[in-house]
Amino acid sequence: MIPREHHVAARRWSPSHQRGISLVFALLGLVTLTLGAVALLRAVDSGLLVLGNVSFKQETLAASSVGAESAINWLNNQANLDNNIPASGYSATLLPALEGGGPRSDLPANTPAVLIDWDGNSCAASGLNGRTVGACIGQPVSVQPPAGTLPGMTIQYYITRMCASVGPVQGNNCLRPSSVVGVDDTDAIEKGDKRYGKANPRPRTVPPQVAYYRIITRVTGVRGTVSYSETMVFF
Repeated sequence: MIPREHHVAARRWSPSHQRGISLVFALLGLVTLTLGAVALLRAVDSGLLVLGNVSFKQETLAASSVGAESAINWLNNQANLDNNIPASGYSATLLPALEGGGPRSDLPANTPAVLIDWDGNSCAASGLNGRTVGACIGQPVSVQPPAGTLPGMTIQYYITRMCASVGPVQGNNCLRPSSVVGVDDTDAIEKGDKRYGKANPRPRTVPPQVAYYRIITRVTGVRGTVSYSETMVFF
């Protein structure tokens, strides 16, 4: 006759109990694999989302050239740029405190913000961090997006002349190029270039009415993508 304690030990390690323990380990392994698969899917989705956002950002940056080119064409067609033209998004002064890319986060709370009214809401912009709007510059000019861009894209620009005050450039405190290198009108060369058998490059004095113009472009795209760019040109 088998003692009671030996009989209990035999029941504990019976084949039916071994199959029950195997089932528990199998379920634990299944749960682990399921959690790993879910984590992998989420990682893939996050990667695709990041790649999509990068592509949207690149598209808005590429479209900013359309705004800059439109602004340059407008400047070329103007006979007089000595005064402000609010309806055309043009300021004849440089506006040194202008925050063209939206409110800056590195300025003290007591510094009034000088903003462009990009959204036509009297510069009710987010991110002021307690600052007040000291000046809301007139609305910028909207440009038609190029064909083939995603729907919902907007392109805008604003121009400021880099002069301290309105009026002619001559006698005004303006940011101007110093000189342009070239031999003559028919033999334009690169800056610093020297050619044997030809005269060395001679600096040509820039006319006194020439000044720099700052073109600020904002492009908004899908998923709230916003890109700012700045271009400096002179004529």
